[in-house]
Amino acid sequence: MAEEDGFVEVDGGKLYYEIRGDGPPLLLVQGGLSEAGATTQLAEHLTAAGYRVITYDRRGLSRSETTSAEPPVTMGLHAADAAALLDAVTTEPAFVVGPSIGAVIGLHLTITRPDLVELLVAHEPPMPCLVRDPEQEAGLDAVAEIAATGDVVAAIRRFAALGGERDDEPEIDARSPKPVGDPQANLRRFFDHDFPAVRTAELSPDELAAAGTRIVATGGARSQGKWEHRCAERLAELLDRPLIALPGGHNGLTSHPAGVTAALLELFAEARR
Repeated sequence: MAEEDGFVEVDGGKLYYEIRGDGPPLLLVQGGLSEAGATTQLAEHLTAAGYRVITYDRRGLSRSETTSAEPPVTMGLHAADAAALLDAVTTEPAFVVGPSIGAVIGLHLTITRPDLVELLVAHEPPMPCLVRDPEQEAGLDAVAEIAATGDVVAAIRRFAALGGERDDEPEIDARSPKPVGDPQANLRRFFDHDFPAVRTAELSPDELAAAGTRIVATGGARSQGKWEHRCAERLAELLDRPLIALPGGHNGLTSHPAGVTAALLELFAEARR
C-alpha cells in the first residue's frame, strides 16, 4: 500500500498520485493505460532500495479527473502534468523512469523542465519521428479505425497484436495488480486522446542531443527487432550513448520487476558518480 496519496491540480483537471518510501525522489511514468499501481512490485523493490517512489494515474484515467476546460491532449501537456506533480511533492530533481508512452512523456519533461530531472530512463518510446515504418503506421491506422467504431476492446487487441507475438515470459512471482478504474472508460480515453497524441509527438535531434546527458535509452532483452526497440536504438544513437538492455521485453517493468530494479539501480549509481 502507498504511504501517501492525494491529488495535484493541473491544467484542466487534477492528478491522483501515490508516494512510497523515503530517499531520493523517483517518478514512475506509466505506459499504456496504466494506473499509479500498475508497477507496484517495481515500486516496492525501489522503495526497499532507498528511493521515494512517486506514481500517478495519467490525466483522465481512473482516479485522475478532467474538466470541460481541458486543453487538447499532447505529450507536452502530459509532461506539464508530470512537472506539476514533481513541483508539488519534491524540492529536488528526480530520477524518472518511463516505459512506452511514459518514455515519450519523460522525454518531453526532460527537454522542457530539465531542472526537475536528474536522470530519465526512457524505455522503448513508440515515436514515429524516431523510426518511420510504413508497416507499423498502417497497423496503427487500422487500430485507429477500429477504435473509431467504438469497439475499444477489439482495438486494444489489434494494438497488442502489432509486431507479432512477444516473448516476455515473466519472472517467478511477478504479477499484475487488479485495475482500480473502469477498463472500458480508460480504453475510450486512451484511444480518444493519448493514442493520437503519442503518434504525432515530435522531438528534434537537436532537442534530444541537448538533453542527452540526462537521458538513458533502454530496450527489452526480449524485444529486439520490434519497432519500439528500434525506436530505442535510434534514440540511443541520437544521444550518442549505448542502448542499455533491461530484462524482459516492452513490458519488462511489470513482467520483470526484480531484474529491472537491479538494472535501474546500476544506472542511478552511475549517474551519481
